[in-house]
Amino acid sequence: MFKSLIFLALLFPQINAAVSLEAKDNRMVQNMISDVNKKYNIPKDWLAQQFVSLKMNERVLNLMQRPFESKPWYHYKKMMLSDRRIENGKRFMHQHETTLEKYEKKYQVPASVVSSIIGIETSYGTNKGDFHVLEALATLSFYYTPRSEFFYNETVSLLRYAFNHNILLNRIKSSYAGAIGIPQFMPSNIDKYAVAHERPGHIDIYNNTTDAIASVFNYLKKSGKWQPGQPVMRKLVLNSEKSKLLNAELGNKRLLEVTPMVVERYNLRPGQRSWLIKLETADGHWEYYRVFQNFKAIMRYNNSIHYSSAVFQLSQRLAKT
Repeated sequence: MFKSLIFLALLFPQINAAVSLEAKDNRMVQNMISDVNKKYNIPKDWLAQQFVSLKMNERVLNLMQRPFESKPWYHYKKMMLSDRRIENGKRFMHQHETTLEKYEKKYQVPASVVSSIIGIETSYGTNKGDFHVLEALATLSFYYTPRSEFFYNETVSLLRYAFNHNILLNRIKSSYAGAIGIPQFMPSNIDKYAVAHERPGHIDIYNNTTDAIASVFNYLKKSGKWQPGQPVMRKLVLNSEKSKLLNAELGNKRLLEVTPMVVERYNLRPGQRSWLIKLETADGHWEYYRVFQNFKAIMRYNNSIHYSSAVFQLSQRLAKT
């Protein structure tokens, strides 16, 4: 399945999938521990203890190869914009109305967008994942070649955060990609963007919903560069000829930048920077949208046009409450 796994299987056929992540068994873990100890002065004994009983998680690798966002849009939309998620979102916004209003005013980001992100990420905090966070990240760091550097850095960030804040990692569950808590932040983003709602210096995005809400607002503003009062996405109305032309021009691209030539070709209104996307319908046709910087702001959270489209369309439903 993966070159590294095949290599391991050839070398150690008796091990099968039970590849140990304990420091005494795994040279790559040993090297990480040495690296973290040298750079951040975290004791090797503490670091080694975090890996005790951990194993390479094949389920993590399988899920990384087929993320839910890769499903056709009409299937993904049906799941993300279900009646249940919409109704729960309305209750969530009512329950946290004061907090949402406070940060909407502060950051100039719509409360419905923040609520939609939390709704899609963890069903409003009710499903934070069932993976051991360090096991998931270490598995991806060492055995998922396409993004090994990214996940290596996230694993190091997790270890640093846990040591500095005296967190017991064996109690933290995450997504298969190592995203943590109600808003599903990657470890490196916790120090950068997580904020406390009431107690400065005491941030808890795992259990405290108000901290999670404040942190998502802060993330969209600072990392996403959210532009107050500006659009997110607009559906295009094209005739059959233009639709076929745009479909061909997009091809397998996720985003087509709107240049002066594209403006003229599809009779678009010139203005701020934007892109064109297409979303597949259940009957095998396509819908076309023009998306803007705020769409890209949501993509900073998850680099998928399906994800950003679902967040925005769910937010429209919740904004009607």
